[in-house]
Amino acid sequence: MYSMKQAKIIATIGPASMNLDTITKLVREGVDAFRFNFSHGTYEEKDKAIENVRFVEEKFDIEIPLIADLTGPTIRLGEIEETYLRKGDVVYIVNSYKGDSKSKHIPLPDKRTYNQIEEGDEILLDDGKITLLVDEVLADKIKCLVLNDGIIKSRRTFAIKGKEVSGPALTQKDINDVKYAVSKGFDYVALSFVRSVGDIERLRKLLRELGEEDMKIIAKIETRSAVEKIDEIISEADAVLVARGDLGMYFKLVEIPKIQELIIKKALAYGKPSIVATQLLESMVNNPIPTRSEVVDIMKAVEQGADALMLSNETAIGKYPVESVRWLRKIIEASPPCERVIEGVNETIYDKFAKGIVLLAESLGAKIVAFTRSGATARRLSRYRPRVPVYTVTNDKRVSRQLKILRGISSCYLEDASPENFWEKASKILEDKGELSSGDIVIAIRGMRKEATDLVRIEKL
Repeated sequence: MYSMKQAKIIATIGPASMNLDTITKLVREGVDAFRFNFSHGTYEEKDKAIENVRFVEEKFDIEIPLIADLTGPTIRLGEIEETYLRKGDVVYIVNSYKGDSKSKHIPLPDKRTYNQIEEGDEILLDDGKITLLVDEVLADKIKCLVLNDGIIKSRRTFAIKGKEVSGPALTQKDINDVKYAVSKGFDYVALSFVRSVGDIERLRKLLRELGEEDMKIIAKIETRSAVEKIDEIISEADAVLVARGDLGMYFKLVEIPKIQELIIKKALAYGKPSIVATQLLESMVNNPIPTRSEVVDIMKAVEQGADALMLSNETAIGKYPVESVRWLRKIIEASPPCERVIEGVNETIYDKFAKGIVLLAESLGAKIVAFTRSGATARRLSRYRPRVPVYTVTNDKRVSRQLKILRGISSCYLEDASPENFWEKASKILEDKGELSSGDIVIAIRGMRKEATDLVRIEKL
């Protein structure tokens, strides 16, 4: 099954989508990868969902990457009954694991964060859905004024606007979750609240200690520090994710579109994949069709050059997970092509070679078929946003999975493929699937040595 969408689709697994039937439908509708949010759910629930994804993989004879999204030093509320808050209500934040909806005591278990709260601070709950203004810091609680209507629920996110979360990016819970992800063969791990290259280096060191050097690291850009150090973070990470919801905690909302554009452009310049997330189709959590503004927002991200778009609540807890993916695919397919960065940062001779192949293929109206061992050849081709079909072949299933999130790349795993025979095997499969036909011009390339691409042939079918 090949996917030539301009941008790839990542869906979050949750209560609404972890069953086999829904996962099957999501893949049929165009999901390229699944994200597991480690802020929610048990390992037992994840075990079952992973089993279902792998079953679908085998059924459709495709590769589906799994992304482990770590919690990081996220601050969350304690337990409280669902409570509707109205603008103008007075509520109290208490340093406790359990709140009281009747007296409107909102529980915040994290003492360090509780002690950071000052009069005049704005408190953002549930990714900013509810805003509180701190009126007075009392001896045993903090008095706040509710600035907008909303429903408060247990375990929702808590943030102080403009203040970064203290503590390590990799918590003990994250370390346990990484060990679990390694044991289950996840393909990517997303590190939350990255603030410096050191955060990525610590995670990479942990992966090496666990004997897992091939798992790729996605740096989630969601703090002011990360935006300020974007070049060095992108350079060190394997991919970046624009976490628009959390960025809204540290920047004015009107600044987020420019920050998104900046991150995508930087990722393109460095040849690293970029993912855009948060509220892409938020209205579809409860409605079967998107809003016009959501359609425009998604098209803009595709046009800017994002490799993948990630659905969160829409597929995790929404009423219309399958419809959300269907709409996202339709919008992506209708989006205009992106501008591309022709002069990238730190280009090697192999990068320039891949650029030449892309430009040659476009001038000939040719398709590209490439053999890759490590995925480096595919990443280089994707870097230049080819406007012709690109099919990559690898004999490493893990590599094929990891390539699924790259824009403009369709990857295929062939166990017995080699640099010597890949063209014969790949051309037959592609012809059988209708991807290649008589009269097509094909540029076949292969990487013989690690990190290199050193053979090119032009075929006319």
